[in-house]
Amino acid sequence: MVLFRTLGDNPLAIQESFRGMFPKKVAEAMGELRALRRRATQKFELGLDMFFTKPLLEQASSEPVAAYRAARFVAAGFKEVQDPCCGMGADTIALAKAGLKVFAADKNDIAAHYAQVNAKLAGVADRTEFRIADCLEELPPPGPIMLDPARRRGSRRIMNPADWSPAPEIVGALLAGREGACLKLSPAVEMETLLALFPTPDEIEIISFRGEAKENVFWYGKLASGTPRRATILPSGDTYCGVEKAQAPTAELGAYLYDPDPALVRSGLLGRFAEEFGLWNIDPEIGYLSSDQEIRSPFLDGFRVIACESLDPRKIRELMREHAVGRIQIRKRGIAERPETLEQRFLPKKYGTRFVTFFATRLGDRHIGILADAIE
Repeated sequence: MVLFRTLGDNPLAIQESFRGMFPKKVAEAMGELRALRRRATQKFELGLDMFFTKPLLEQASSEPVAAYRAARFVAAGFKEVQDPCCGMGADTIALAKAGLKVFAADKNDIAAHYAQVNAKLAGVADRTEFRIADCLEELPPPGPIMLDPARRRGSRRIMNPADWSPAPEIVGALLAGREGACLKLSPAVEMETLLALFPTPDEIEIISFRGEAKENVFWYGKLASGTPRRATILPSGDTYCGVEKAQAPTAELGAYLYDPDPALVRSGLLGRFAEEFGLWNIDPEIGYLSSDQEIRSPFLDGFRVIACESLDPRKIRELMREHAVGRIQIRKRGIAERPETLEQRFLPKKYGTRFVTFFATRLGDRHIGILADAIE
């Protein structure tokens, strides 16, 4: 497999090289695996050597996220853990690297095989055991459990939790009576929907990684930290916790504008955070916060407001001209247009050399544009 690393980055040239060395179907499979491995380097240190299918790779947690979760099992004093939906083995490997003995399984024989190979590559074969088993038919033995229901069917993402595998009622049976459990869910699904379908957790944690909400984690038993809600940012490890309070007060745009981390928004802690730091919403349906004093926090991207105007191309272009804007970074909420389209409409040419952030958003039934400088 050394040639996977040495053929350069031109996908057409790589595929031609494979076709010259292997039968057509083998060449196509190798080309697909190599492309997936290049993508996997964004998640795993050993991404260029690991084995997976596209759906398995897409569902797998990034290495830092899986390692963060695994640390909770160690902190709770557990020595062994069940991982009955192991997929390509990302969580299995992270748990084993943390020092736990992991009993992993998957009903998909290819996934179980890939997970075992990946565990060997990661150097944790001695702390992992793998088997092909369907947790719908055979409940794992007692003890702490890591659950990651399959949320994809082929290349298609399944948004209805009732169609995940295992389904919510099976998850309930898998969790029953255990000292501790971690249930990894999608942050894209409404919290109310998840709470209605799955057993009530002792703690809910939203994890963001590099600015994107990656996981909604339900913690149970000894794995819960004692707080009902938590928002965590990785890789920094910054965390904010407390009792749910989602809605912040609403007031007019102040001197500063803040774009909160998605973990804070989706955890239901935005209102609590805003209250603590003296912030307010500029619109109850839009997550942007504001203040008249500069606030610094890892949970906030902060900006100093330059100007605000209705989202009219003529008026916004005049603002761009007035402030000699040459480049913009676009952030938007409540606006359907793509950032590229917005830039073409509002900054068709350079009016100077200044770089600003342009917010396109909604206030009630009005669309507005805000020019702002990032707080360094």
